Amino acid sequence: MVRRDKLNHLPERFPVFCQWEITCRCNLRCVMCYTDCFNRPDFIRQELSTPDILRIMDEMADAGTLELCLTGGEPMMRPDFFQLYEHAIHRGFLVTVFTNGTLITEVAADRFAALRPHRIEISLHGLTKETFERITQGPGSYHRCLDGMRLLIERQVPLTLKSTAMTLNQHEILAIKQYVASLGSVGYKLGEEMRPELDGGAGPFYYALSTQALALLNRQDHDLWEASFQLDQTESSPCRSGMHKFHIDAYGMLQLCSGNRDDGYDLRQGSLQEGFYHHLPSFACRWKTPATRSLLHPTIHHV
Repeated sequence: MVRRDKLNHLPERFPVFCQWEITCRCNLRCVMCYTDCFNRPDFIRQELSTPDILRIMDEMADAGTLELCLTGGEPMMRPDFFQLYEHAIHRGFLVTVFTNGTLITEVAADRFAALRPHRIEISLHGLTKETFERITQGPGSYHRCLDGMRLLIERQVPLTLKSTAMTLNQHEILAIKQYVASLGSVGYKLGEEMRPELDGGAGPFYYALSTQALALLNRQDHDLWEASFQLDQTESSPCRSGMHKFHIDAYGMLQLCSGNRDDGYDLRQGSLQEGFYHHLPSFACRWKTPATRSLLHPTIHHV
């Protein structure tokens, strides 16, 4: 792995890290999901083809990109997922996969073990079947997720579990964290992020915790409290998305980040090099200038 201190010697603008939303397809219908509104045949038909994705990956590798996060939707819903994943590994990327874990079979786990990712992150939003499936709206998804986790742990594939804190699971968050701690080398992350749906809908915010409820939750655990403080400090700084980090959506649009899609450069029509160096710098971002400090901070995060 590339040490972070080595990145200090890179130019101010350099395409180090890409988060790539390779599909909006998903086998679940999580209540707080902001991409599910595009989980429809008419949008799926517009997603990038396999050759387009492989070409853009090659352009990224040639440009010097080091880290690649494959996300969705559910990235493993693409029939060509392992073709894309294995190509990314062979091109030398440190690959992270965001997944709901329910599609990880013995065969899939073996393929991950054969060409190991930098990390796989699985969403574990509930410790009980009732809470988990109330959120995912997928009957049987709880046990399939646990099976996927088990298969990866048995093969010692680097794994992080994460939860989105919301009204439906706030009573289980600390128990989830304790459960993950019992799994040994498995990491844990708590998110508190709610975003508007890609079509502008506000449905996810119905499940958002209030600022007070979130603070109360974080205060009950030293690690969570420290992480929330560090996030608060980070969000008070000017945004640097588009300098070393960038986002690509399922339709080939190059963007500053997954939370800012106001501007985009079409990678179907142009190159990664052209888009990153000549178009991304002109994209507007409300977070690029220092904001006045406030004791209250929104629960919508753009990175």
